[in-house]
Amino acid sequence: MSLDAVKILEISITINPKNEILEFVQKSLINGAKKTEKIEKNASFAIKFLTIVTPNPEQIVLARRDSHFKKLLNQADISIPDGNGVVWASRIFSLQTATYNLQAVQQVIPGIEFMEELVVIAAKQHVPVALIGGKDGLALKTFECLSMKHPKLLGWAGDGPEVRIDKDEIQIISQNTDVYFSALAKRIVDSGVKMVFVGLGAPKQEYFIERLRNELSFRPTSRNLEKKAWDDKGVIIFMSVGGSFDEIAQRIPRAPQWVSGLGLKWLWRLILEPWRIRRQLALVNFVWLVLREKKPKKIK
Repeated sequence: MSLDAVKILEISITINPKNEILEFVQKSLINGAKKTEKIEKNASFAIKFLTIVTPNPEQIVLARRDSHFKKLLNQADISIPDGNGVVWASRIFSLQTATYNLQAVQQVIPGIEFMEELVVIAAKQHVPVALIGGKDGLALKTFECLSMKHPKLLGWAGDGPEVRIDKDEIQIISQNTDVYFSALAKRIVDSGVKMVFVGLGAPKQEYFIERLRNELSFRPTSRNLEKKAWDDKGVIIFMSVGGSFDEIAQRIPRAPQWVSGLGLKWLWRLILEPWRIRRQLALVNFVWLVLREKKPKKIK
């Protein structure tokens, strides 16, 4: 099974329905472990990765001036349309000419809803998860809220570090970056985590995932770790979740269904967090860019 995508303003967007994307993730969990291969005898085994990003109009605009962020979005395995603006743009492009055959994105897939769907899968399959992001115990509170809904959920949570981006690389401000990621990678491997949800806000969370993936890619297994145990950890799913922790932990009221249905979730968040006004101005820029853009290409 493979997923289809189109590019909206040079950013890849997955166009499959949510149920098909979830099926793809579940198969990746199963097949990733089965196909894990030994790299060096009694030394290390390859870890498979699956990265999920959630582009919205604000992120797409940001990617136009941050080429590395653009690269990270386009390298992701799944790029769910998290925003009505993305769906609108794809329909504008698909209807641009009567002869231009381009399938439009059919529906918005909110990142928070997709994360919750993955948590359901994790709880049912006894797959440990890790939540990283926020501060003052936000990630832990989020994990506790999810555990109340899904008592069989396994895993752990921790505050996100204070970070900055310098020359296309993420740096931990309060401690040595290499030491931090080395310890984090070890914890993920030792605890058998298969899903890592990172809520640091874009683009920091995508840079964070890139650095963590790199650390895990070159991390040798323990000499005492049996091959079967390592195969069980042969695939790790990473997902950028933005401000989802705030809503799941109820630190910010979730938008009513009718608000989301009208595509006004952005306005709901703006009312609750007026400081977002500068970020929301990206929506105006996004509309302008879409209206002047040439037809996008379908990704084969």
